[in-house]
Amino acid sequence: MTIDYGDFTRASNIIHWLQGGALLALGSAEAYALENKGKKFILAASLVLAVSGAAMFAVMLALPGGWSFAQLAVALQVRRGFYLFIAFACLYGAAGLSLLTHEALGRGGGGWRTLFLALLAFSGALYFIMAWRVNEEAWRQVLVWHSAIGFTLLLAVLAKAADIFLYRRSLHLAWAALLMITGLQLVSYREMPGDFAPRLVTSESAPEVPLKNAKPADKKRPGN
Repeated sequence: MTIDYGDFTRASNIIHWLQGGALLALGSAEAYALENKGKKFILAASLVLAVSGAAMFAVMLALPGGWSFAQLAVALQVRRGFYLFIAFACLYGAAGLSLLTHEALGRGGGGWRTLFLALLAFSGALYFIMAWRVNEEAWRQVLVWHSAIGFTLLLAVLAKAADIFLYRRSLHLAWAALLMITGLQLVSYREMPGDFAPRLVTSESAPEVPLKNAKPADKKRPGN
């Protein structure tokens, strides 16, 4: 079984694009709903969010896994940080279905909205540990980038939570804008080709230096 480390890079880039596209769709729908009545755009965006979760898992199965669950298991053992993408697939899918249920139920679905925001907040928190997927050379850059993504998404959730209680137009606008900003950050992110390749460390031993004060070995006398 051969593992192509380039598949990790390709899978990561596609999954970032899927996440960003889903959040851009949701943010755009929320901004549109601020000026226009009707739920069809929010329903469509929640469906996009749910489908993005399934698509993320499909990307993991297709690229690192080669459409084989056995190979995917081996690939995840090699790069354990990619379990995070499995978690994201579940979180985004569940968040989309929760929002879809909430919008379908209307005012009677407040618990589903709470679950949706909790799943989105947990997704935001996961971005802070995304840097542990890559090599040490790329660790700092990936940490800074994903910390910004996670912080923006958590701010969006806080704005929505405040809007639920305060019913302020500015808070709803902030919720929509922060979702779109997070989405733009995700779609513009790109992994470097060597971020997931193994690193070989070689060491050379120093040549032996004879001791200056070392005594020569005693020669055997004949007959002894």
